[in-house]
Amino acid sequence: MPNSIDSLPITRMLPGVHRVRRAKANRVFEYWYAWRGGPQILAASASNPRSLAREVARKAPAAAAAYRTQAGPEKRPVDHLTLYGLITRYLELMTVDRSLAPRTKVDRRKHLDVVRAELGELTLNALTAPKARSFLLGWRDRRAATPKTADELLGALSLVFNWSVNRGELPLNPVANFPRIYEVNRAEIIWEPHHLQMILTHADPPVAAAIRLAAVTGLRKNDLIALPWSAVKDSAIIWQTGKSRGRKTVVIPITDDVRVVLNELDRGACPTVLATSEGEPWTPPGNGLDSGVRRARVEADEAARTRDGPGATAGLEGLRFHDLRGTAATNFIRAGLPLDDVATILGWELDRVKEIARRYVTGEAIGLGMIARLEEGRNRRATVKPTVKPTPRGGGRRRSNARRAVAGELGLEPRMTVPKTGVLPLHHSPAGPAHPGRSAGRRARYDKARRDARTGFQTIFKAVISVLAGLQGRRYKPRLKSECGSAW
Repeated sequence: MPNSIDSLPITRMLPGVHRVRRAKANRVFEYWYAWRGGPQILAASASNPRSLAREVARKAPAAAAAYRTQAGPEKRPVDHLTLYGLITRYLELMTVDRSLAPRTKVDRRKHLDVVRAELGELTLNALTAPKARSFLLGWRDRRAATPKTADELLGALSLVFNWSVNRGELPLNPVANFPRIYEVNRAEIIWEPHHLQMILTHADPPVAAAIRLAAVTGLRKNDLIALPWSAVKDSAIIWQTGKSRGRKTVVIPITDDVRVVLNELDRGACPTVLATSEGEPWTPPGNGLDSGVRRARVEADEAARTRDGPGATAGLEGLRFHDLRGTAATNFIRAGLPLDDVATILGWELDRVKEIARRYVTGEAIGLGMIARLEEGRNRRATVKPTVKPTPRGGGRRRSNARRAVAGELGLEPRMTVPKTGVLPLHHSPAGPAHPGRSAGRRARYDKARRDARTGFQTIFKAVISVLAGLQGRRYKPRLKSECGSAW
């Protein structure tokens, strides 16, 4: 029988306790057992539910003591009948699982405790019924007011079901690939320059330093507060990300913007790049940093109301600290990094980086990035050893059009290259005529060479055909015989 709201959270106080409530002859009764089928540890009765709740509360301490005595590990049987027992066994193994991060374990236990308290009395046989999926989806939909939490609860339960299917306790997962009710696309949400100016004006110096460093490096919050000075090299930041638990190394180039922020930080006794106002490292998972950002938001809104009226805001609604990674993507693009390199640094899909570039990186910024790359190329060209073969008159290889290349990466105009996946005829060009910018003399020489090659190919082809025709006309006499005397 499901727990009522006017009684104690027994399943959290005493895990595995079996609770029964009945009504008979104008009275209500409640019984507790150490486990399903175990010894009774509480019996209470009253004339109404409110009085029964008071009676249960009075007897609960003695029942808890009896529970600890009766439900020890050596006496308590393993529950293989209910969802409560299934989740309990999963949590016991999850505690010693080293492949999961501590934060993941905390969040998953929090969600499964809610599921275990509300659905723990379901039997495993009931989970195999045809309507089990619709029942569980309906239970999730009752929490539609908080869609993200609702999906996380059912997602945690789905992990338990997958675990049980792999161990043969359930034939299938009743909520496999369940439809989500929480849908949000934050791929195009970033902190723009006016947002950063507003939050930095009202943020404390340690919080402002974290915001600025996140906006130029793209590191996640947990990696940012744990980043040591030893990871900062001369030209790049090399660090093992916490999300991959040290299995993935990220390399972030130190651009001019990154160098400016790093030079303004105090490199004192604190081993990490970012420090609190007391000069100590931020404590994971960064709740203090989150509090500082919220405080800066509140002060920014108050300043906006004072300046523009009661209903004014600072315009920071919907922005999260994690969205600073999108700001870092735009900064990398403006600094001249190719889009695929930006995607590699941030661990994103290339399409996501292209979408941010189309939305936030203006044509002027693209031009500035191309100019910077061209200047860098000219500076490097002076130190390169000249080629042995002299350059022919009239210019050698055509210089690559950097403007068209970058614009092609962003999808603003066709690129001057043939895609590798397409098979095109020789006369076809995806971006215009076959010989863009060639002089008439060079075009004539090219056409003559192509005609000569075609004539030579036709001559060779005719010779091969004649040889094959001659071979076909020759008659071969059998020279090998089998044991029975017949020719092969």
